Amino acid sequence: MNRIAATFAAAALATTLTQGALAQPPAAAVTSIAPPTSGLIANYRYWPTQYVQFVGAELPYAMIALEADTTGKKPLYYVTLTTREGKRIHYGNADVLVASGKAMGEEAYKTEIAVDGGDKQTNGDITTVRFTMADGKPVQWRFVQGSDISEQGAGLTPLALPMPIFAYREQAAVAGEGTALEIGGVVSTADVWKEISQPPYFIAYHGALSQSAHTLAFLPGKETWTVTSSPSALTAGAAWELDGATGDHRTLRIEKSDGAHFLISGTDRFQPSVRFVLDATRTADGWTVASVRYAPLRDGDKHFLTLTTPPADGKPAEIALTPGKKKAIATGTLAAAGSAADRTLTLDFATPAWTRGKSMSEQTVSTATTVTVIAHPASAVK
Repeated sequence: MNRIAATFAAAALATTLTQGALAQPPAAAVTSIAPPTSGLIANYRYWPTQYVQFVGAELPYAMIALEADTTGKKPLYYVTLTTREGKRIHYGNADVLVASGKAMGEEAYKTEIAVDGGDKQTNGDITTVRFTMADGKPVQWRFVQGSDISEQGAGLTPLALPMPIFAYREQAAVAGEGTALEIGGVVSTADVWKEISQPPYFIAYHGALSQSAHTLAFLPGKETWTVTSSPSALTAGAAWELDGATGDHRTLRIEKSDGAHFLISGTDRFQPSVRFVLDATRTADGWTVASVRYAPLRDGDKHFLTLTTPPADGKPAEIALTPGKKKAIATGTLAAAGSAADRTLTLDFATPAWTRGKSMSEQTVSTATTVTVIAHPASAVK
């Protein structure tokens, strides 16, 4: 199934997002407890296989990606076309994929997607993707594998997009000569990837085939969640139930408790194969979160990303994004301003260098029963 966005508790980065108790019940009832809240709109996805091509000026897109999961009874395919302005348009072959895209406020359409070849995933293997866009234009994408898959291809993909998006691959191969995207009869052929090519022995083209592909994106938009059920005591097994304004549903469940320290897992209706785990501490009527771990349900102990957010009293929190047990692949800071009920977070990344300037400002407004988060590029709200 789809590895889609863990958008509500996805990056609870070191700030204490204090939320008052829910609506006061009668004296004989037990007081509800508000859930931990990150205050950031983030989208996490995981796919076993991902194909990417960077597109030339012939077409109005910067990138096309195919994400595939063939482990179930029916293969799941999800194609994303990203414009040069950063707008993403999704095409999926299952209802849940389309619903997840729309839940993020993005264009998403259900369509039949044909994927042929690519069975060997060795140097020279060819994968062909065909589908029809919402405007009726036919799409044909030919991906030629230009090297064998190995851990030498692991790492982040630099993305020339206005928002911070981290696409990390555990293993990968580059695209080869002949990789090309055709939309409505217009063809864009992948250019030589000069930065990593070593002619005449090794020539790579602008694209990649990845295995175990993680994507964590901090996106603009708006989310509203309504707390429909909350625990009366913070004990293992207790859970919060939340409904999203777009039809999503979230369950937050206490997995372990040790005094004021908790491990809380989260799952969403629109991301049934992904879960996140918050390392949280209860402080008075609020929460601080030291880290959030994102992983697929299958083999989540082997494939995961961790966003660490150590508490910093009155100062911007230093954050780090780490794959598995390796070194951090991205670092930055998170600063908070405002009251607990109306708080603005400013997210600034410092490394890698291509993330600098891609800051996000995210406002969280909390009431007794709802949490609303509105995110913008920081430059748009200065």
